[in-house]
Amino acid sequence: MTNFSDVEILKTRLYQLSDEQLKQDYLRGALTFDFLAKVLAEVESEELMLRLVSLALKFNVIQGTLLTKTVKPEFQNKAFSLVIQLNLPLPLKIRLLGQTRSPLLIPWLLKGLNHPNEPINAWSAWALVQIGQAAERSLLKALKDPVQKIRLWAIWGLGQIGSDRAIRGLILALNHEDSQVRWRAAAALGKIKNRLAITKLREILVSDPDHYVRGRAATALGFLGGASAITSLKNALDDREFYVYTNAVYGLETINDSFAIKVLLQALNHNNADVRTRVVEVLGRIGDEFVVNKLLKRIHDPDPFVRAKVVETIQSMNTPSAINGLKTALNDTDMYVRSWAETALEKLDSSQSTTFLKTLLNPDIVSPYSNLPKLWIASKVQASNYILEQFQGANIRYLISIGSPGSELPEGFNRVQTRLRLEFDDIDTPYHDPEYILPSLKHILEALHFMKSVHAKQGDLLIHCQAGISRSTAIAFVLYAYRLGMGKEEEALKYIVTVQPQAIPNQWIVELADIALKRGGRLIQALRNYRRSFQNS
Repeated sequence: MTNFSDVEILKTRLYQLSDEQLKQDYLRGALTFDFLAKVLAEVESEELMLRLVSLALKFNVIQGTLLTKTVKPEFQNKAFSLVIQLNLPLPLKIRLLGQTRSPLLIPWLLKGLNHPNEPINAWSAWALVQIGQAAERSLLKALKDPVQKIRLWAIWGLGQIGSDRAIRGLILALNHEDSQVRWRAAAALGKIKNRLAITKLREILVSDPDHYVRGRAATALGFLGGASAITSLKNALDDREFYVYTNAVYGLETINDSFAIKVLLQALNHNNADVRTRVVEVLGRIGDEFVVNKLLKRIHDPDPFVRAKVVETIQSMNTPSAINGLKTALNDTDMYVRSWAETALEKLDSSQSTTFLKTLLNPDIVSPYSNLPKLWIASKVQASNYILEQFQGANIRYLISIGSPGSELPEGFNRVQTRLRLEFDDIDTPYHDPEYILPSLKHILEALHFMKSVHAKQGDLLIHCQAGISRSTAIAFVLYAYRLGMGKEEEALKYIVTVQPQAIPNQWIVELADIALKRGGRLIQALRNYRRSFQNS
């Protein structure tokens, strides 16, 4: 094999090497591709550059595409054209080229925003975000485009970039004539959490004619917090629209400081029964003893739905005050409230109560790998049973908890000393509602770093998401493929499916991990093979 420790040596030999020699010596692994990238950065012949990139693309389209960003700037457009001309699905080409983060791709990607195919719109916007601030000017200009979907993806992209210039553009977009643009701008500003937006968000919470825009402004102010935001949310409790005052209650819950809790306690006496119902729900989640005692007074609320919500909220609180509240509700004038209180008391009184967990998982499955712990994959509900009750003999020492942003942690989360929380939604394509968070490379790297702390024979590893089917199985597949090493991708996925037979791993997580681990498409191919067999079974 050629000694490729010296870039200069290879540069002088490139013209003499045949395609077969190049494939054998420089295209058979991550290290050789990395070395070829260094060589391409110094190749001054366009003809030779095109030959090398074409050959790399034929050998491995993922790593070949990543090579295009290493060629000299004056050659990059032609290098990118080689990828664009490939007989591949357009969304895949966009995702691959998006990894290069080249501003030269902006005109091509802007055309993708107007494509009739929605996934192409979505991935074009995502690729523009990868380019970052160099794409800001084009995205700001796109806010004025006559085509609505282009405007919506422009808002999403600016929210993802989150720079000062993008934030100023989003604040201006709160005045846009299109309400779809306005509410997405409000949501994006809330996610960015830049306090420059507070004044304008407070204004539209009061004055915007669209109730959905006002509701999203309330949510955004909840993320931003502060006394002025709380005051505005307090006033929004009087809004005539359910969506607005409900989001105002939840916004106060998000802030959750002493001032916000004080406002919520005052709202227990609000003249709108729907507001009181939502406030009872929120105060129950806060769970402070003083707060709970205050909400128990609403057991005598004139509205039966509020009283029912009090019963629902306190039914799992096995405290004297909660039990007294439930006993009071046994005499309620509403049959529904009485029935709920009776059922709750029966559950609390039953010393025979047992948690039954329906699961397809086999407790006898052990890790076949001496360097890896036993793996459990579960839903959020199941995860609590494994942690708190050691269900099916589980001995959880390591925990990866996956949930949507802001979702509740599984009960018992803090009992596991070595743990990681990842927050993203169960989507594998970008969605132009800023509330939805696509899995990112950062999430993959956090999980890989966590896996370095996981050791065999010190306890079990539990990975959960909401349902225990998509996000959790994808992360599990990635981590076990990482620890088993190159070439063991099929074996890793087979083990994951043995642990969780219902596994449908999130495809985007696997694609990101394939690039992060430099697997050259092996993780993706293993998943494709499994999905084909899954669909044919």
